[in-house]
Amino acid sequence: MLLAAASAIVAGPLLVGAVAITVFALPRVRAILVTKRARRRIDAAFPDAVEMLVLVVQAGMTPHQAIRLLEDRAPEPIRPAFADVHHRTSRGVPLADALAALPERLGPGALLVADTLAMAERYGTPIGTALEQLSLDVRERRRRASEADARRLPIRMSFPLVACTLPSFVLLAIVPAVLAALTSLDTTGF
Repeated sequence: MLLAAASAIVAGPLLVGAVAITVFALPRVRAILVTKRARRRIDAAFPDAVEMLVLVVQAGMTPHQAIRLLEDRAPEPIRPAFADVHHRTSRGVPLADALAALPERLGPGALLVADTLAMAERYGTPIGTALEQLSLDVRERRRRASEADARRLPIRMSFPLVACTLPSFVLLAIVPAVLAALTSLDTTGF
C-alpha cells in the first residue's frame, strides 16, 4: 500500500508533465512536419518546372508568356509561385520586381531562375543558353540528392529489418531450443 502511494506521488507529476508536453508540442511538431513535406515536394518538382520554362522560352515565348503558361501547367507544388508572379504583374508591378516571389515561395534554389528572367526583362539579354545551363545544374542537383537518398536507405532499413527479423529468429531458433532443454530437465528429475 505504501509502495503504491509512493509510486503515485513520484509518477503523478511525471505523467502530468509528459501529457502537458505532448499536448503543447504535438501541434508544433505536426506543423514542422507539414512544412518539411511541402518543402520536399517543391524541391522534387522544381527541376521539372525549370525544364518546362526552358522549353517554352526556347519555343519563342517571352518571359511574361512563360510565367502565364507555367501558372497553369507547372507541377502542382510550383504553381502558386508562378501564380503569385502573374498576380503581381497584373497589378502593375514590373516583371523583374515581381519575380522576387519565386525565391520567397520556392526557396533559395529559385533565385537563379528569378535573376535570369529579371536580367532578360531589364536588359533584354538572351536567356536561352543561361536557362539551359541552369536546367543542367538543376538536373545535376536532383541526381546528387537522389544518390544521397539512396546512400541513406540502408540506414533507414536497418531498424525495420532488425525489428522484423530478430523476433522471428528468436521464435524459430531460440524458443524451440529452450523448450527442448526444459523438457529434458523435466525428464531427468530435477
